[in-house]
Amino acid sequence: MTGAIARVLPPGSVVRDVLPNGLRVLARRKPGCGTVAIVTYVGAGYFDETDEVSGIAHVLEHMYFKGTPTRGVGEIAKETKASGGLLNTATIYDHTHYYAVLPAGGFEAGLAIQADAYAHSVIDAAELARELEVIIEEAKRKADNPSAVATETLFALLHDAHRIRRWRIGREAVLRGFTRDQVLAFYRNFYRPRNTVLAIVGDVDPGRAIAEVARHYGHLTDEPVVRTPGPAEPPPAGRGLRYQELDGDVQQSEVLVGWRTPPLAHSDSPALDVVATLLAAGRASRLYCAVRDRRLAAAISAWNYTPSELGVFAVHATARSERAASALRAAWDQVVRVCDGDVREPELERARRVTLAQWLRRLDTAEGQANHLAAWELSGGWESGGAYLDRMLATDAGAATAVARQWLARDRAAVLVYRPSTQRPFADDAAAVESLLAGDRPEPVEPVTTPAPTAVIRGGARAWRIERRNGDVTVFRTGAGVPVIVARVPGAIAHLGWYVHGGATAEHDADAGITSLMVRVALRGTERRSAKQLAEDVEFAGGIVGGGAGADGFQWTIAVPVDRLDAAAELLADIVQRPAFRDDAVESERAVALADLAAIRDDMYRWPVRLATEAAWGAHPYGRSVAGAETSVGA
Repeated sequence: MTGAIARVLPPGSVVRDVLPNGLRVLARRKPGCGTVAIVTYVGAGYFDETDEVSGIAHVLEHMYFKGTPTRGVGEIAKETKASGGLLNTATIYDHTHYYAVLPAGGFEAGLAIQADAYAHSVIDAAELARELEVIIEEAKRKADNPSAVATETLFALLHDAHRIRRWRIGREAVLRGFTRDQVLAFYRNFYRPRNTVLAIVGDVDPGRAIAEVARHYGHLTDEPVVRTPGPAEPPPAGRGLRYQELDGDVQQSEVLVGWRTPPLAHSDSPALDVVATLLAAGRASRLYCAVRDRRLAAAISAWNYTPSELGVFAVHATARSERAASALRAAWDQVVRVCDGDVREPELERARRVTLAQWLRRLDTAEGQANHLAAWELSGGWESGGAYLDRMLATDAGAATAVARQWLARDRAAVLVYRPSTQRPFADDAAAVESLLAGDRPEPVEPVTTPAPTAVIRGGARAWRIERRNGDVTVFRTGAGVPVIVARVPGAIAHLGWYVHGGATAEHDADAGITSLMVRVALRGTERRSAKQLAEDVEFAGGIVGGGAGADGFQWTIAVPVDRLDAAAELLADIVQRPAFRDDAVESERAVALADLAAIRDDMYRWPVRLATEAAWGAHPYGRSVAGAETSVGA
């Protein structure tokens, strides 16, 4: 385990126990956090469903908290909230997880509720019928999400037989036919102690936590889990590039390239994760520079998704239709360059630092630590998470190139385009796409360079004073009257933010959205740093820098590993005090802002909320979208 992760999760601080019935329990004290997270991972997801009950794992997730013999419908959530807690659930291909986060004093009550739901859900038939209508509406909303439609269609295009091809939430015809007996059978088969991991992290004693778990779960019987494996996926070699095109009532095009990759346990997966980080994590990444910075797409990402049975590596761009082909070519070119060995040590070091910081952020809360422990324990042992990170951080240029050549070859790829029906077709067939990709190569991006050490800019001898203290929070006041609020919390990540009065209430119709645009452009370079230099400096510090605007204020923030706090403070000060507002940065961010406005119309949550807000506030500035309008932002 790396030194950085071991400092957050020392191996001796995690107590692991296995009850006689097979339930794996992990408990860790996180002193000073004041909360406790109770996380349950069950090894049952979409991969465990036969075609006849596709979507049933998600249905059971909805029914899990719907009542037990001693707690009626709504009582589980009500009692959890009465203890000051919250709860939620999620289902994915190889597991379902449930979690509750409560004040530490509510641990025993919260655990009793979680145990009751786990062991005694009644799956009431009348409540199931009502909940199925909710789930069907959720499935319809998902069908209105262009990104979700494009991603799951890519999965189907890539695979010939495996269950990952299916629409994972389930289709209406199957969902509407579910009976209580079917849901109950799935529940009783998979929700067994031997198929479950319970992780508890927070301000509680691990010995006490495990004793409470034994009291509430120890009586459950150890029964075998019967699995019905789906069809295996045949080898992909030599099949050639695949292509599919969809059209619909959308404003922009979703362009995806995907490859079949190995599952989490495969030795190549850590290096493939590094390739995805190198390509698309952060503003200094290859795809950000080659695609988004060149205004070819409003958004670009790359990821290597690795559930238990197989993996998918994908590059995903959201672009205006007239630029979709250029976005695809630019993204494809960067993948080819990595396959050709164009990988340099400075960009790998940037990727390593970004990776480590991402892991530290996930472990910064009790909930994050509990999810980490439970997920990795379900995958074969919680310590394997640290070992996986070690392998990522040890990936060199040769390993990155080797896995890219092995898994991201052209004849293993699939291209999926989801375009507006008002636009002409993207390509006639796979041969036309291959011809497009074989055209003239785009200009390469500037290579990442290791930043030179930058002296921290410190203030002069201006007066400041402590204004007040409240527990671990101290309010300072500078000589210029600016309040500086400092909160000490245990953890590996430091967060800094600069907050200013302003926002939509200070705008007029003619310049609506200008605050949001200003905040974004400020992150694209300062008087001292170009956009590239700023992005690299932030990411070599392991930082994430962001900005946002609301109705009454705007802000810039940065989060870094705590040992790089000085560097983060200097970077934030540079952004706040010396933004350059260069013309090319303004035009680049304007293009993205306009694309975002178009994307809002495709979003079946944000668009109705925007309309409702406008109707509720009328002419008041609160009714004006912080993002502005196409006419004002365009001007």
